[in-house]
Amino acid sequence: MGNKLVEEIYQEIRRRNSSVGTGSIPHSDELYKFVQSSMGIDPDLAKTIIQVLVNSHRVFSMEVTAEDKTHDVPPIEGYVSANLTDIRKLKNYFQNELMIEYEKQFNKRQMTHQIVKDIFPMMRSLNNTALGMVANKAIMLEEFEKLMEKRFEEYTEEWKEKRLDIELSHSNLNEQAALSQKAAEEKKQQAAHPARKTKMVRAVDSAKYDEFASRSRNYPLQRIIKIYGTNFFLQVNLRKYQFSYIEKLVKDGQLNKRSDLLMLKEMIQTVKSHAEQDAGLAGHEGELYALEKTVNHAIYFTGKPS
Repeated sequence: MGNKLVEEIYQEIRRRNSSVGTGSIPHSDELYKFVQSSMGIDPDLAKTIIQVLVNSHRVFSMEVTAEDKTHDVPPIEGYVSANLTDIRKLKNYFQNELMIEYEKQFNKRQMTHQIVKDIFPMMRSLNNTALGMVANKAIMLEEFEKLMEKRFEEYTEEWKEKRLDIELSHSNLNEQAALSQKAAEEKKQQAAHPARKTKMVRAVDSAKYDEFASRSRNYPLQRIIKIYGTNFFLQVNLRKYQFSYIEKLVKDGQLNKRSDLLMLKEMIQTVKSHAEQDAGLAGHEGELYALEKTVNHAIYFTGKPS
């Protein structure tokens, strides 16, 4: 089972790499969500599989965005198959994108290597910006190309296969995959019995909920989110039918990260799918519809280039 999942994720990365464009290097945050929804692979298992692929030299991992706790910026990695043809093709594309982004920001045209020399001292301040992300990709793709040319024997298919066998033998992928599959089946069974699920969900982490409710009255919003996480914050308020309150947070820009908005959109779909079994939702449908409309609008604009 583990081998099959490794191959599926590798092929998904390779498929995206082969389509040259801004999305041709999958980002960790988006990829984990995708494989969870489409393949039933939970994020922890996906991280283990990615590490197996990196250790066996089938995939390269690069830092796209560095973690910045001060500004609530999570770390984001990008993944590229260790295939020299793909690497060179993507390198050429992102070096060209780097020249375009640099010209936009500084109003002058420079060659890639001069740009890297100019911006390298300020890379920290460019973290999580369009220029910073494309620069990281252009720089690392060239480094990967050099590494593959210098240590070519470690990137042959024969070497990769042998190393993959070793990595798989040292991992507990089959056990993790079995647990992940069991959890997915339990989730499916709960979905088939919504009334039972609602009761279970509302009983989960009651102590944590009581603590959350108490702190929410005294702590500012951003501190509450930092302590409990956006996921838990949204779950609690959706369960309390606080749709207008959440809509106001989105409109005010207090919930503005694309990943959070996409997560909220999924949660709204879950609420709607259980509408018939949730008697408490009656009378709140208009607020829920307004929230969904606001979230979709916000997602659209976070996806537009600046």
